[in-house]
Amino acid sequence: MKHVAMNPYLPLYEYIPDGEPRIFGDRLYVYGSHDYAGGALGFCPGDYMVWSAPLSDLGDWRCDGVGYPRSSCPEPLKENDAMAAPDVVQGVDGRYYLYYNANENHCHIGVSERPEGPFLPYGDVCREDGTPYTDYKMFDPGVLVENGKAYLFIGFCMPGPVPERFKKAGAKFPQYSLGFELASDMKTIVKGPVNVIPGGNVTEGTGFEGHGFYEASSPRKINDSYVMVYSSELSHEMVYAIADEPLGPYTYKGTLVSCADFGYKGNTVPVMPYGNVHGGMVQLNGDWYIFYHRHTSGQEASRQGCAEKLPILKDGWFGQAEITSCGLNNGPLLAEGSYNACYCCHLTSPQIPDKRLTTRECRRETEPHIYEEAVGMKETEYLHYLAQIGTDTVVGYKYFSFDKPVLVWVRLRGMADGMVSVCVDKPDGEELDGKEFYLEGDWKEVCLDISKVSGVHALYFRFQTTGPIQFENLRFE
Repeated sequence: MKHVAMNPYLPLYEYIPDGEPRIFGDRLYVYGSHDYAGGALGFCPGDYMVWSAPLSDLGDWRCDGVGYPRSSCPEPLKENDAMAAPDVVQGVDGRYYLYYNANENHCHIGVSERPEGPFLPYGDVCREDGTPYTDYKMFDPGVLVENGKAYLFIGFCMPGPVPERFKKAGAKFPQYSLGFELASDMKTIVKGPVNVIPGGNVTEGTGFEGHGFYEASSPRKINDSYVMVYSSELSHEMVYAIADEPLGPYTYKGTLVSCADFGYKGNTVPVMPYGNVHGGMVQLNGDWYIFYHRHTSGQEASRQGCAEKLPILKDGWFGQAEITSCGLNNGPLLAEGSYNACYCCHLTSPQIPDKRLTTRECRRETEPHIYEEAVGMKETEYLHYLAQIGTDTVVGYKYFSFDKPVLVWVRLRGMADGMVSVCVDKPDGEELDGKEFYLEGDWKEVCLDISKVSGVHALYFRFQTTGPIQFENLRFE
């Protein structure tokens, strides 16, 4: 029997953002950064972990271990230094190459005989004389191997002036994302840099207005076209452009996903706490998916990987995906058994401001958030729940399939009284039931009657409370 696939697709204790999906053999591999729960050390402080799943069962994820440890980085890294978003491709020689950027401008490379690693240091992207290429910060490398040639894409184009904290670090940022052609050794530049996608400061008259390049180059070849996926100047959205040649010129096409559903069917308000986003595309069993990440713990640097199926437009290209709880499941979740509350795809509250999360402000004490509480010594021994839930907090799940009358029990904890109600299809949709609760510090289940529902629907839970509470689980029976 196949495993249930959900968002996030990895276990709730794992924080792998910036996920690049790659198919090698009969498995889907994801290569990403490595955040920690809570985000106290900032972005990407962990070793590169490799996770994979069989193409026949996209809910059966396996941790393949540390693919590349921080100790292998040639730069000296402090505890909170970022070893940022990597990419992995199979080279023209059949080996697997990992590309990443850390503190300095270099693009470092690891190599392995296997897609899961371990990857061993291979050197840096370099000029033809063998010296490392450091003219610009080689940030967020994305790599494409096509027709025996390799192409590298990098860039970080923050709109507006470069902040002083980046100037002091000595990083050099171009106004465009940059592309290079590499030799068959997978590291020597034979062409470039070439301007690829304009950053937000130089989009006027280009067709990229409002969606200029920010970071996260992720190239793909689809049919006869080259597709560049990237994070736009809005930061919360993955968008794409297409070209006839790997190095362009590229034409803007549209949004693939927003981690707050901005723009989906005209939506203008965030449906989740949001910050930056990074990911890539992959075709799975005939359908195209966009991988991205969501934010937890009331700040920006504690991120978990998610994925959504992409709709296909009349012209054959991609529309914007809706963020859901079911992700790679290729259909709704069954309304049976239990689900952790942290698989929500909608979390709104008057206490959540309409502004993005950052690493410089932790909002855990003031607004609802996805949280992890240690209950043992192992990384798998954690309790996951939604914390700091207050009055008019709404928690939503898309989608469940109902084939028989059911009740749903919600598991709550806190020192508060209040009411929880459940609506169908929309946050302000038809109310199915509502019940009062009285919490005295221990976990308690509250039963809601949703037996009138049949077919496929979203569920939304709205809370009224006299104080902050926690929501750990929903259980159907």
